[in-house]
Amino acid sequence: MDVSETDLPGVGKRFEVALEEGGVAVVVIHNSGRRELFYRESPDADGEELLDLTDRESRVVGSILEGAFFQPVRTESPEATLGEDVILEWYTLDDEDPIVGEPLEESDIRGRTGATIIAVERGEEVFPSPEADFTLRAGDVAVAVGTRENQRRLEELLA
Repeated sequence: MDVSETDLPGVGKRFEVALEEGGVAVVVIHNSGRRELFYRESPDADGEELLDLTDRESRVVGSILEGAFFQPVRTESPEATLGEDVILEWYTLDDEDPIVGEPLEESDIRGRTGATIIAVERGEEVFPSPEADFTLRAGDVAVAVGTRENQRRLEELLA
């Protein structure tokens, strides 16, 4: 994710974050602690002010955004963040997935995607750190750890 930082002499600093959909989030942090949040539809568009927060307000909102109060869980594929770019993700396998019916060693998930299967839920049973000869079945929930890019590749493999 691209973040640019600009000194604003006598004011503070400006941070710009390029967003996935093409817009830009701009945060101005004033020397007083006040923060302003702007949104630009494109890098060359004018910004629209969304929020003007005190130092305390911005810290509360920031901790909410960071997940200190609530960690959302997607029902189809929940994930948990470990650090900035490492995540745990759960994948429910079906008959169409190319790794179903193969031992983990033969499926070479790590070599093909960079993600590592660290556990498998099968019904009420959980298999932590499955061995190389563990065979995946339809209905299994595979828990994988890896970067966002590793998880994207694993999703593509399962698509």
